[in-house]
Amino acid sequence: MKAITIRIADENEQFPGSFVVEQDGKHHDGLGWDEMLGQIVSLTYLSVQGRIARWGGHGLYPMKSAEEWRSERERRELARARRQHEAEWDAA
Repeated sequence: MKAITIRIADENEQFPGSFVVEQDGKHHDGLGWDEMLGQIVSLTYLSVQGRIARWGGHGLYPMKSAEEWRSERERRELARARRQHEAEWDAA
């Protein structure tokens, strides 16, 4: 099994004070206590890993590289801006 690091995000990160789980160059941040525990269980127990793999994931919460998270945030921001624009257009 690959090493797992659990840390608390500092004030310069997106979700300061939240838990960050890191493994093999990927991470998930913004986790609360119970979410962090669930993520660790999902990454370490084989009985859970099989079910999660069938769901198409590698953990309870997605583990992504910094670049993958950047792309995800950009995609979400673009989708939010589109929805907002469409709502404004419909209201006019």
